[in-house]
Amino acid sequence: MHHRLLITLTMTPGATSLDARIRARSKLLEDDSFCGQGGRFGSPLCDWFVIGGRWSGMLKEQLLGPDYQEELRREFPDFTNGWFATSLIEKHRHGLDQLWRRFGGCGGHPITRSGYHELGEEDDAMLIDDALYERFLKQFHGLDFGDDSHFADLDGDPVDDWFVGCKWIVVVDYHN
Repeated sequence: MHHRLLITLTMTPGATSLDARIRARSKLLEDDSFCGQGGRFGSPLCDWFVIGGRWSGMLKEQLLGPDYQEELRREFPDFTNGWFATSLIEKHRHGLDQLWRRFGGCGGHPITRSGYHELGEEDDAMLIDDALYERFLKQFHGLDFGDDSHFADLDGDPVDDWFVGCKWIVVVDYHN
């Protein structure tokens, strides 16, 4: 089963999304309790992971808000009602990508992306701003690790509003 994990980490000033994605992947690979030989209880959390994956583009998509969601429903209703045939992706790839870019997204639309790129896409790691903090991290205030395995700060820092402008958030797709 695939799960989404949000991680946060500190990067040096001037770091890019690619830098954050590479560092996040490296730190997760080095942690035997995540994807390795196992941790305290002998088995790792996952057997496979990628940055972004099935949740590639999720950070940006959430920030685009209801106007974007409404336009997606209006222009491409087949993609907003749950399951859809993969043949629809190729048929509507160009239009989906155009819609995505029109609303400020970069690269391909999340629906048209591969879920198997090890390092994900540009918007799968973002420097935390007020909107990202409010939407994704505020619920973990005071925690460095969500007990449901959906959040972890790789530096061991408890979530606080000082993360804004100082830390990066990265989306991880893991399988167990």
